[in-house]
Amino acid sequence: MASLQDQELRERRAAVRRRQRRRRRAVLAALVIVAALVGVVIATAAGGGDGRPGRGLVGESVAGQPSRAARAANGGGDGGATHTPVAAIRVRLGAIPAAASGTARVYTRGPARGRMVALTFDDGFCPACVARIVDVLLRTGAHATFFPNGQYARSWDPQAAKIRTLVERGQLIVGNHTFHHVDAPVVGAAAFGADLEQNEQWIERTFGLTGRPFVRPPYGAYDGGTLAAAGPRGYTRVIMWSGTVADSSLRTIPYILHAIRYWAKPGAIILMHGNYPPTARALPQILALLRRMRLRPVTIEELLGGSSYRAAP
Repeated sequence: MASLQDQELRERRAAVRRRQRRRRRAVLAALVIVAALVGVVIATAAGGGDGRPGRGLVGESVAGQPSRAARAANGGGDGGATHTPVAAIRVRLGAIPAAASGTARVYTRGPARGRMVALTFDDGFCPACVARIVDVLLRTGAHATFFPNGQYARSWDPQAAKIRTLVERGQLIVGNHTFHHVDAPVVGAAAFGADLEQNEQWIERTFGLTGRPFVRPPYGAYDGGTLAAAGPRGYTRVIMWSGTVADSSLRTIPYILHAIRYWAKPGAIILMHGNYPPTARALPQILALLRRMRLRPVTIEELLGGSSYRAAP
């Protein structure tokens, strides 16, 4: 178990590389389809199909249905899915405090007092997993922290109203995990900062709140440039972890529960993901296990509070 964090880092990077390769192949296939449709688009724009100039809506697709961009602009979701309109749950953006520049400090755990443990969930590329985790929190009243990526909006957007409810109840904190899950030291401070801002805008637009001051760099990878980019943007609490269930790859429920038994101690920050079904299915058992261990799941804000506790850089 002691090497799980290194293993986690390697596996998460490998998984992202695989997804990037699949994405590139999908883009190439899409370009072929687009090339075949160009003639149809030009004809539609010129004649509208009835001898008159085209009068379609901006963002309309060739088939006459709103494109993904048009649906997003009007608060809609992907075709066939039921989404709560963002405007219905959004606090006016003017109510969100402006970013307060500060020094970014790194936390790997919180104080041991109070027998508290912070369960944190990253990524979220599995819509059913995210939905199940949200529903378990609503049903049980347990507290947790989400670090979502905006590129997985199809998982998070349908849960926006429920997530807002959890935040209003004090059960949930939403932090920033970057939009594209970038490797901060690799892309550099400027690119990391831009991706952080893009994810912040998505968090505000989707959930009506800010991710500040909590940020978790993907892969747990950061350097001085990462911290220098985060602090002035109001991200002054860089949240790492003291234990992980190593579920950036598919794990079994017994494996996950064993990892919880090993890592869950007062003040622990536990890294988990909304990526694979076993984690979501195991969550009720995790909460029951923590009760037996006399540990209380809390948000990262509750764990750290106003404490000046800081992990070694």
